[in-house]
Amino acid sequence: RDKPRHHIFLEPEGPMTSEVYVNGLSTSLPPDIQYDMLRRIEGLENVKIMRYAYAIEYDYIVPEELQYSLETKKIDGLFLAGQINGTSGYEEAAAQGLVAGINAVKKIRNEKPVILDRTNSYIGTLIDDLVTKGTNEPYRMFTSRTEYRLILREDNADLRLSPLGYKLGLISKEEYDKVEFKRKKVKEIIEKLDTMTVGTTNEALKELLKQRGQPQLKSGATLKNILKRQNFTYQDLKKISDEVEVLDRDIEYQIEVQAKYEGYIQKQLKTIEKQKKLEEKKIYKNINYDEINGITNEAREKLKQVNPINIGQASRISGVSPADISVLLIHMKGLQK
Repeated sequence: RDKPRHHIFLEPEGPMTSEVYVNGLSTSLPPDIQYDMLRRIEGLENVKIMRYAYAIEYDYIVPEELQYSLETKKIDGLFLAGQINGTSGYEEAAAQGLVAGINAVKKIRNEKPVILDRTNSYIGTLIDDLVTKGTNEPYRMFTSRTEYRLILREDNADLRLSPLGYKLGLISKEEYDKVEFKRKKVKEIIEKLDTMTVGTTNEALKELLKQRGQPQLKSGATLKNILKRQNFTYQDLKKISDEVEVLDRDIEYQIEVQAKYEGYIQKQLKTIEKQKKLEEKKIYKNINYDEINGITNEAREKLKQVNPINIGQASRISGVSPADISVLLIHMKGLQK
C-alpha cells in the first residue's frame, strides 16, 4: 500500500546562492513530470528547476570472484575497486582503491600482496565480507559489521596501521617514530601506574571521590585501579600524585582507554588469537569438495563458489556450519597422510 505522505528536506546549497537541494526526492522521471510533481508541493508552486534529477545505473561483478588483494580470480592482473565490487559510498570506494592500487604495483614488482584482515582494520572487514559473503544490495561499511569493535577503535588507528603505512612508504619516518613513541609510552605508563599506590588518607583522592558520589577507600589502591573507576581520568591522577607524568593529551587518553577497558580488550584479543589459528590452517588450492562426505550440499556449493584460502575464511561463509568445518578439517588431515 502506498504511503499517504513522504518527508523531503529543502537544503540550501550555500549562503551565496538561492538554490535549494530537494533531499529525499530521488527521481529520473521526465522533466515535465518533475516540474508537475514539485509544483504540487505546498510552498513550491512557483519553483524553478536549475538542474533536473537523473539516475545512474551500474552493474557489478559477483564480489566472491575477487581475491583479498582485489585482483580478480579469473583475469590475472585485473584489479577492481568501488561500486563495480558491489559497494556504495565514497569511503568504501576510496578504501578499495587504496588496496587495489597498492596491490597492482605489488603485482608488477612480483611482490606479495598487502592483505588487511578483519582483526586489524575496517578495510579488512569490508574486503572479507565482499569476497567471503558477497552482497545482494549495495554494501556500506558500518561499525556494526565487525565483531572486533573494541580493537578497531578510532583512537588507536595510528597504533594499528602505522607500521604497515610506514613499510609501504605512506607515512614519513618522523610520523612513524611519533607513533612508536606513543605506543611505548602508553605501555610504560600503564605498567608504572600499576606499581604506584595511594592510601586512604590522600586528601585529593578523598575530595574527588566525594565530588563523584563514590565511596571512600577502605584500603590502599594502585593508581591504575583508581583510573579504572567511573568518571576518573588521567588528569585526576595528576591531582592525586605529583609523581604522575604530564603527557600529550593524545597519549593520556590512550592510557585511559587501555586501562579502563583492559579486561574487555584482553578477552577480545584472545578471541582474535583463536581466529588467527584458523586463518593459519590453509586449504589446498586444488581441493575437491565433491569428494568430501559429511558436509551439506549447501556448504559444498558455497565452498566451491567462494573457494576459501583458509579455514578461518571458510567458517565465515554463510551456509557453512561448524559441523561442516569439522568435516573439512578431518578431510584435510586425511590428505596430509
